Amino acid sequence: MKKSIFITVVFFITLCSGCKKFLNVDSQDSLSGNNFWQTRQDMESFTREVYRLFREGVAIRSGLIMVGDLRCMPVAQGAYPPRGDFSLLARNDIRTLVNTPRIQNNENTFWQLHGAWDYIGDWSPIYKVIQSANILFDKAPEVKQRDASITDAMVKKYQAEAVFMRCVSYFFLIRLFGDVPYYTNAYNDAALPRTKDVEVAKACLKELEAYKEYLPWTPDDPANRAVRAMRGSALALEMYFNMWLAGIDAGNATSYYQETDRLGDELQGSGAYRLLSLQDIALVFAGRSEEGLFEVPQNVNYGDVLGNIRRTFTGAVLHYPYIQLNQNSTKSELTYKDGYLKKLFPPDVTDGRKEVWFDANIYNEDGTMQCFKFFNLALGENNTTSSLSNYFIIFRYAGALLLQAEALANIEKNSPKAIELLNAVRQRAGADDYTAPASAEGDPLGDAIFWEERRELIGEGHAYYDMVRTRKVYNPDYCDRPMLYSNFVRGAWTWPIDAKALTNNPYMTLNTYWGNN
Repeated sequence: MKKSIFITVVFFITLCSGCKKFLNVDSQDSLSGNNFWQTRQDMESFTREVYRLFREGVAIRSGLIMVGDLRCMPVAQGAYPPRGDFSLLARNDIRTLVNTPRIQNNENTFWQLHGAWDYIGDWSPIYKVIQSANILFDKAPEVKQRDASITDAMVKKYQAEAVFMRCVSYFFLIRLFGDVPYYTNAYNDAALPRTKDVEVAKACLKELEAYKEYLPWTPDDPANRAVRAMRGSALALEMYFNMWLAGIDAGNATSYYQETDRLGDELQGSGAYRLLSLQDIALVFAGRSEEGLFEVPQNVNYGDVLGNIRRTFTGAVLHYPYIQLNQNSTKSELTYKDGYLKKLFPPDVTDGRKEVWFDANIYNEDGTMQCFKFFNLALGENNTTSSLSNYFIIFRYAGALLLQAEALANIEKNSPKAIELLNAVRQRAGADDYTAPASAEGDPLGDAIFWEERRELIGEGHAYYDMVRTRKVYNPDYCDRPMLYSNFVRGAWTWPIDAKALTNNPYMTLNTYWGNN
């Protein structure tokens, strides 16, 4: 335990001691002493640190995961205290969002203190994950020479976990910033330019394809299910990379759709994952379920939830008596506007998610609506702290099925296979099957899948990025708060990069839209 804590502290000091070295680290021998990297336990402790760094940098340091449910979406402040950040994200005013200063006891900057949106532009916490994953990949073979209990298969598994964590980190980076510095060497000491996002994604796909076979379909220890990389985690990440590439490399979109379909078949064919029933859906968000593919744990015993509740979708859409953020207010801090929930869940359409995930005020737009999707009602009102201990879901089986359906619908307008996948998710939800119209203009199946993704994945951080990759973010038929096409092509879809990235790096550039507009 002491060794693990020491590694953590040294990582923090070394990697955050200045902007000069934000993309490189010193030799591990100098960090942890010559006695490190001797045993399998050393390798296991370091691997757990990689996951901890991802959890810190992506899930709990800021409201990064929430961005996908708020940006260019029909959301607004529902109740006191003022949450001006929701409106800023809705209208894509990211400049104001990140430049608003933090002022203690100032009602007008309350949201900045709790959302920590200004942290997102500093990509160094995510690069810490990449740095540590690079070191793990490099050092794992050396440990085998020193610990006879380590097999070649163990080394490959740890390296495969390193590859997955490196690639999922790059996935978050390119969705946020577009082009980003890319490297895989353990001890980078060179100033790096930004690599085209297409090339980063392709490089990650090549690595994932090469190493996924060394990951287990399910871990031997159930406690590691979905919170450590599995083969299903890698397949899902490959699917998401391919669908992202279909948007940014449109000339080759068909090949990416075909690859997504192939990966989806591999995922389904494993038999390792399944859709849980709607009655058991709370188990999905409680973590480590058979539907989970990759997720970030929360542990209420360590204060994870209460300290970061305002950086989560759950904290925004619940109020007293389930959570008491608003001085026992009977209104949530976030509300959907313009009939959005009526569009997703029409009153006259059967869908069990309306009753399981929402209260009777589902269509109210004054803050009284509550969403219990990530809140375990079974634990009761008197145990609200434990009820909030749900995981950050990065990938799950239902999302992968819908992604494969989307790919198929882009290949074949009325793909029977796509309809089957779409209906698998709808049937689990207690909703009526989709049936192809006899004749229709446009893309009714593609639209049905898009809106099913919005329903099924609400609150999981996908909506905005799905609209960006499909180029629907500037189309008012799909995006309730569309950005101008001219702004989109100038980079308005990206997040502004913190200016500290320029320090001691003559090859670095920022996202020009946010600097020049």
